[in-house]
This record gives sequence, structure tokens and C-alpha cells, in this order.
Amino acid sequence: MVATVGVLMMAHVAEVLVWSLAYALLDAAPVGTDVVYFAFVNYTTLGYGDVLPVERWRLLGPLAAMNGVLLFGWSTAVIFEVLRQAMRLRDHKGKA
Repeated sequence: MVATVGVLMMAHVAEVLVWSLAYALLDAAPVGTDVVYFAFVNYTTLGYGDVLPVERWRLLGPLAAMNGVLLFGWSTAVIFEVLRQAMRLRDHKGKA
């Protein structure tokens, strides 16, 4: 389980880094903004509101949030499936 969660967390961090790269390439965040922080806040739907995207890229924040919610849900499903398989394997070994 620890390995599964670790891999999923690395995948989420990689996704946030991709979003931060997109923000940087598009100049979607105000000048001087930490785009990685901005991407994390949007991706996790934390939404502090301390940094807002530039006007023409305002929809990127909600898109990143929607992407984060979907991928967190997918990660939850993966964790439960790994747990289910581990429990099935444990039960199978107990009967042998």
C-alpha cells in the first residue's frame, strides 16, 4: 500500500508540475507568482484566492481543479483495488 500511495503521489506531483509549466508558458499567472504553488492550489481545489490568473486565462484554474478532482478520485479507486487484491491474496494464502 505504501508503494502504491507513493507512486500515486509522485504522479500527482508530476501532474502539478505539468500544470505549472503550462501556466509559465502561457503567462497565465501574474508576474512574480510561484507557478508551482499556483498550480498546487488549483489542482487540489484549495483555492486560497491569494493569486488569481490573468484575466484571459481565468478558466485554466477551474480546469486544473476539475483535473485534480478526477485524478484524486481515480487514485482512490486504484488504492481500493490494490487493497482488495491484497486482501484476496491474503485470504487465498490462508486457505492453502
